[in-house]
Amino acid sequence: MNLFSKIVIASFAIISFSCDKENETNASSKATTTAAITAVTPKKFLFDATKAETAGNADWVLDADTSPQRFPTPAQSNVTATTTESFWRGGLSAWGIALAKLGHTVETLPSGTAITYGGTGAQDLKNYDVFVVDEPNTRFTAAQKTAILNFVKNGGGLFLIANHSGSDRNNDGWDSASIWNDLMTTNSVKTNPFGISITLNNISETTSNRLSATTNPILNGSQGTVSQLKYSSGATISINTTANATAQGLIWRGSSSQGTSNIMCATSTFGTGRVVVIGDSSPADDGTGASGDTLYPGWTELASHAILHMNASLWLAKL
Repeated sequence: MNLFSKIVIASFAIISFSCDKENETNASSKATTTAAITAVTPKKFLFDATKAETAGNADWVLDADTSPQRFPTPAQSNVTATTTESFWRGGLSAWGIALAKLGHTVETLPSGTAITYGGTGAQDLKNYDVFVVDEPNTRFTAAQKTAILNFVKNGGGLFLIANHSGSDRNNDGWDSASIWNDLMTTNSVKTNPFGISITLNNISETTSNRLSATTNPILNGSQGTVSQLKYSSGATISINTTANATAQGLIWRGSSSQGTSNIMCATSTFGTGRVVVIGDSSPADDGTGASGDTLYPGWTELASHAILHMNASLWLAKL
């Protein structure tokens, strides 16, 4: 092949590549405005609504409706890159919409549905990648504790959210901090499996006291960098690395050293699964929910709140 022929072929290749890239860009732009974004590896997220998460002023569900149902409505297949969080009306709708925009599937475990693992039910935990439980207000049964811990032990992700001591919204004598501690200390799988406990206290503050490591995928992930976390009446966290060597604090109270207590966000692994813990439900609250509920826009109050929850969600899903 002579030099002239090589130049002609190379020029044709460059022109073709440029046209292909232009068409690809135009198609991509059109897709993001007319349809939901498709994730490279779609994951399934299950949000619990079986533990009185709507008691009192609470609204820790994707879509309040009359009673939260398995699939939020309108259908998430209608979610596009421009869909607002008000597409659904739960206090966690912004979180759900953000996940749907990345192409992931979100569902609710409705009240009255069993929390199981290894069973045959359509909503058995084995069918999901991540289980989100935001401020449970009734205790887990022995069977439910076993199911949740075995789900994590065998590779599942658990997003564990508590609230301040005394936040007993249904007046049954148990607040979410005590309920989580009960799951971790009284179960048939392992005592303190995550090396984490919720302190029975009540604090409000904004902190920038975060782990300095820039490689941490939750603080420095695909959704952005977490610089702050605000508690609006939440409970701090303590870790016990003797019980679980992987327990790690990520964010601490502003006045605290980066030790094993005064933690506001922590992580752990158990078996082949992962756990993220936050001691306040306010940062996930998007301010919308059922009529009559008093809610606050914590999700947008600080830019870091959405970033933290999304990075943590993807880490739990092993993305």
